[in-house]
Amino acid sequence: MSSRNTLSRRIRYRIEYALFRPVVGVIMSLSSTTLYRLSGGIAALWFLVSRKRRRIARINLDIAYGDLKTPEEKDRITKASMRQMILSALQCIWICRDTKNRVHQLIGMEVEGREYLDQCENGDTGFLVLMAHYGNWEILGLYHGFMNTTQHYAVARRLDNPYLEKFFMDMRLTSGNRILHKDTSLIRIVRALKEKSSITVLMDQNGGDFALFVDFFGKKAATARSLAALSYSTGAPILPIFSVPIGKGRYKVVYKPPLQLEKTDDKERDIYRWTEQCEKVLEEVIRDYPEPWMWFHRRWKSRPPEERHLPVY
Repeated sequence: MSSRNTLSRRIRYRIEYALFRPVVGVIMSLSSTTLYRLSGGIAALWFLVSRKRRRIARINLDIAYGDLKTPEEKDRITKASMRQMILSALQCIWICRDTKNRVHQLIGMEVEGREYLDQCENGDTGFLVLMAHYGNWEILGLYHGFMNTTQHYAVARRLDNPYLEKFFMDMRLTSGNRILHKDTSLIRIVRALKEKSSITVLMDQNGGDFALFVDFFGKKAATARSLAALSYSTGAPILPIFSVPIGKGRYKVVYKPPLQLEKTDDKERDIYRWTEQCEKVLEEVIRDYPEPWMWFHRRWKSRPPEERHLPVY
């Protein structure tokens, strides 16, 4: 990259951050109720102007539901999905002030399946957490950090803008959690599991052309193999966790039973089968309550070799 391009990018990053900071101050000064109402207005506007995202969401909903839902129902789900993603972003900024208190305003005592978390925390090793871009996954991570039980790690991608990366990194670390970036060595991840920590991986986004193509809503979807491979190699259980909206910007925590995965002598087959089982858990939750999921992401963009000539979007 040329020095001119590098300088131009640095200037752009600084301008972006300079514009971002006043917005942060305004958002943090609002009440949670006002934040919820604001998300509805922004989402309504976004739905009107973003033809591209509406188109992606409609394709995804057609894949998932076919004719089981009407066009009007699919539009309603798309609007609700947009609102949830905007609300999640606003809340991640809002909780940067008085963080612990505000996190507990959003996630109170509403918990389902807590015994499954206790089961994993009392095991002989750490455990892996299966999550999705569903509800407010960032607030859920902070909530677990404030529980002061297992040391929690999350696997995340660095933001391109280093100033925004630092802002959101500081937010994620507030409750004692730690971040493992996608280029973190496998040795460090395995060591964390041996120390009885938990590691969170989000598995609902397109994994690229070299990922595993497993069934998701009846269509092959490129999915990262990392969670299943770690479970296979270390014996760590996989605990699915979700933040489920319960109205007005608040959430309940839902723990699903740890995945019971049978190991055979065929490692590659097992990893494929376990990855597909993880996706089945996500699919079941999303199918029952679709609105909190990110429907406008191109989940089925990458295609298996035999379908490369058949683009979805």
